[in-house]
Amino acid sequence: MSVAGKRVIAWTPFGRESTVSILFQYLLREHERGLIDEYWLFLNTDDNQIGDLAYAYKLARKYKGFVRIIERPENCPRLQPKQRNTGYAYRYMADPDALFFRFDDDIVYVHEDAVENLCKAKVALPGTLACFALMWNNAITSWYAQKLDIIPESFGKVTAPFCMDPVGWGDGEFAVKIHRLLLGWLDQGTPEKAYFYQNYPLAPRQQFSVSCHVIDGADFMTLPEPGVLDYPEEEHWITVHRPAVVGKDNVIVGDALVSHYTFYPQGHIVRATDILDRYRKIAEEQTK
Repeated sequence: MSVAGKRVIAWTPFGRESTVSILFQYLLREHERGLIDEYWLFLNTDDNQIGDLAYAYKLARKYKGFVRIIERPENCPRLQPKQRNTGYAYRYMADPDALFFRFDDDIVYVHEDAVENLCKAKVALPGTLACFALMWNNAITSWYAQKLDIIPESFGKVTAPFCMDPVGWGDGEFAVKIHRLLLGWLDQGTPEKAYFYQNYPLAPRQQFSVSCHVIDGADFMTLPEPGVLDYPEEEHWITVHRPAVVGKDNVIVGDALVSHYTFYPQGHIVRATDILDRYRKIAEEQTK
């Protein structure tokens, strides 16, 4: 895909075969449709994740030319918790001719219009740093969805547009209910019931989950050392630090729907259900 003359490169901080094996079906579909040029797996695994690593390398061998393995750059120390290593990936992205589309490794549904709509929004909104997908199971997204009567407050009320709201981020039962709501719409062929049908700019310095977004590679060229983040934590850099430095906004794109499986406080409850199996079945059906 060429968007305003730029290639589209999707990438994932890779750790888990169980969910990436679902996500990959959608990204391969988008590649075959000509919407994604490359897919990078930035390895961020523990030493005991032998099976997960084997899966990543298997994808790279099978889909050579599309899937590329990226490792932590040399002379970059391994950080703890391991989520802090993901900021190193941007050292490969100082490319003014590409849009970089980040998918967390537990994005388990991608609407067929999401990639194109999000990339087009990024080009159409040059005053933005990051254009974020409408991420289902995201606390701030859920807050807006309740204001729009998309998610019932009877599921549990998200009290504020705050990334770690105790309901929207931390309540596993709430996550199960909203996943089942979306899955029901997917079964009926009506996922657009989740759409906002408008964009929502994030408030200045508003922290937001970076699970799925697009940034122009040109924005990494303007750093003192291209691609080297000038704040040591990726999410804070994208949503709090860098927008303030360069005077750009971040925005949620209301017709770019993806679904995020779980945050860690929700995990034990969500994983005890059939939700992941249902997302896998839908991916298989939609990407035949």
